[in-house]
Amino acid sequence: MKTTLCLFQILLLSLFICINALSQSPAGSTLKGIVIIKEGKPASYVTIELKRQKLKSVADKNGKFSLEKLPMLNDTLIIKGIGFTTYKQFIHIDTAQNLDMGIIHLEYSIVQLREVEVKGFIPSYKNDSSFSPTKIQTALGDVPQSVSTVTKELIKDKNGMQLTDVLDDAAGVNHYSGYDEFTIRGFRAENPHLINGLRTYNASLTSPMLVNIERVEIIKGPTSVLYGNADPGGTINMVTKKPLTENALQVDLSKGSWNGNCFQGDVTGAVNKTKKILYRFSTGYKNEESFRNQFFAKSFQLAPSFSFIPNNKIQLNLDVSVSHINTVVDRGQPGYKNDYTLRSTPIGLMVTQPGDYLKENNIASIISFSYKLNNHLTFNSAYLNYITNQSLSEHGINDFITDDSVYLYYTNRHVNTVTNTITNYFTFRFNTGKFSHQLLAGYDFIKSNFDFTQWKGGLPDIFGEGSGIVGTFSLKNPQYSARAVDDYEHSTKEEDFDADAYYTQGIYIQEELSLSKWKLLASLRKEFYTSTGDDSIKQNVILPRVGVVFSASENIHLYATYNMGFDPFETSPNVQIFNAPFKPIYSEMLEAGTKANFLKNKFSVTFALYQITLKNVAVNANDPGNPDLYTQRGQEQSSGFETEAYGNILPNLSVYLSYAYNVAKILKSDKPEEKGNIKENAPRNLSGSYIKYTFLNGFLKGFTISAGHSQAGMRSTLDTNLKLPGYCILNTGIQYTKRHFNIAMNINNVANKTYWSAAYNNINKWPGAPRNYIIRVGYNF
Repeated sequence: MKTTLCLFQILLLSLFICINALSQSPAGSTLKGIVIIKEGKPASYVTIELKRQKLKSVADKNGKFSLEKLPMLNDTLIIKGIGFTTYKQFIHIDTAQNLDMGIIHLEYSIVQLREVEVKGFIPSYKNDSSFSPTKIQTALGDVPQSVSTVTKELIKDKNGMQLTDVLDDAAGVNHYSGYDEFTIRGFRAENPHLINGLRTYNASLTSPMLVNIERVEIIKGPTSVLYGNADPGGTINMVTKKPLTENALQVDLSKGSWNGNCFQGDVTGAVNKTKKILYRFSTGYKNEESFRNQFFAKSFQLAPSFSFIPNNKIQLNLDVSVSHINTVVDRGQPGYKNDYTLRSTPIGLMVTQPGDYLKENNIASIISFSYKLNNHLTFNSAYLNYITNQSLSEHGINDFITDDSVYLYYTNRHVNTVTNTITNYFTFRFNTGKFSHQLLAGYDFIKSNFDFTQWKGGLPDIFGEGSGIVGTFSLKNPQYSARAVDDYEHSTKEEDFDADAYYTQGIYIQEELSLSKWKLLASLRKEFYTSTGDDSIKQNVILPRVGVVFSASENIHLYATYNMGFDPFETSPNVQIFNAPFKPIYSEMLEAGTKANFLKNKFSVTFALYQITLKNVAVNANDPGNPDLYTQRGQEQSSGFETEAYGNILPNLSVYLSYAYNVAKILKSDKPEEKGNIKENAPRNLSGSYIKYTFLNGFLKGFTISAGHSQAGMRSTLDTNLKLPGYCILNTGIQYTKRHFNIAMNINNVANKTYWSAAYNNINKWPGAPRNYIIRVGYNF
């Protein structure tokens, strides 16, 4: 580690000296100026060009530019930047004349590719608007519901490449397990994530890459009124990057702990001169090992995107993502039998055997279309086809032999899924007297079907017929050797399942009524849900939502809302049910809060107070030999508050702060001993932060330092004997930027603290990573 830091310091110093030496400019006729954007924020690193001279330069961090040693000329000054309208102005320079353009203002270029997707965001930890809470692009201050956002700037500053890397800072969100599972406001989020508001398929054992993601939104509380069956605590929506009108290229290479290597590339621009056809191509590759024994992961993603905007009425967009991962399933750190001290075994211990694997391919294709019929009426349509192919071969713990040794099971599984999501809706804007209306009416259809084959192995000559045991493993003295998988016999009958997992459709209407300082949002949905198979479920439900917003001032908004949620337990290849059929989950949420903007809208603070009540909650059955088995409880309730503060306090000081207090209890259960218990993996206290400061002047000009933390209080687990202690992890970073080049280093868990991010029980508990580092070198223009 010391050697690496030393080499990094030498590399950084050399780069600083060389670039400064090359950047010296001779005297002569000079054209200079300062480029700024809204509220006086500097337009850092925008491109400066003289058209006829074919001379290009780049503004500095403060938006200042200077073109020197110029001849007498008549030319056109062009200033371009990603997300801004191109600035053009004719100029005349005489010999030996210094021309100061003064302050030049750039306007934001907003390309609306669907009514539900907007491009051209300001580089910041702050997001001002979203389509996901209402399906209409709406300022977050006018939304009567809490929405947390992780912007692409925060994702990059944290060096996050997967969804599980970046959600720790969002208020009320923590890990439910070591898989792609989260707790939101005390409840496990088990439904598939959304991409641009469209339902995907969530295999849960792997986490999606963020190569093509613009930002991640967490819509708090149930969102069933717009998206059908949804999680009660919140819904995760990933908004994809869209093509831009100006050419841009960005490349990043990373090196980190445990032989971690990463690559990311992003290129965008116009296909033709009229800029009616735009393209973007994002790609990434990641190869890493871990402090966890036997763990490895190799993954890549290819994500092309195209936009066709022939006029101001029609917008057509195509997004494609192809991803692959070759890894193993981390089932957690097992402890000794009846030993709940957490440290009885090393945090790196896994029972995964050499040759085990999880291979998964995901293909997402989205076509979205918007047609503006007139100034009042717009039609929007989108279609998502999501394909998943998964092959799993793994060993796991069947049962204990002694206190420190176990029997092993073997599972072989193949899953092929296809999910189709269609959404169609009209938006109608009109006025009646003093009232302004935004009326939305639509229809959604979602269908997910899969082919599923699974068998479990056994060695009957050794362990007995039907035992489901293929070997033994010592937790005290672990020995890893390739197992003779081909010799295993099918201890269970091979399961073949080929059926529609479920299909659901809904019709809905929404009215947003505005009068002076008041806004009323009222929605109603009729949902028709059907799952097929042996445990078919048919449910027709009516889902209401009503919310009100009062603007106490231009920058302070008060709101209150009532939402009803619906979530039938879905049949899935990775989920088995204990006492089928399960009853659908119903939820109700009451929420009130305030949203405020400060410092000329550059910094926001939100506060939300809520209560969510659930009936018929599905939870893991806590069967170590069958980790995919679920059971159902009677009633649970979560209540608490959360607050977030994010944005730019200064032009060079970015902040993201969050805190959440939550009490999530089991109110009713078939197990009397569970009544009154705090829910599993639902801490009372959660907080996170990330603060970044950039030096604008002096010797440290171009340097950026950052620091943050992730904190969670004590958590219960599915095993009442096991409690996870609270933790607070500190992270730091440093960057240096010079024109197109950027070099950065992040150190996570600076204090090298041992902690556990989540657990089901004493066998399935997931330790957090010890101290680790990532070095990234990037280039963009």
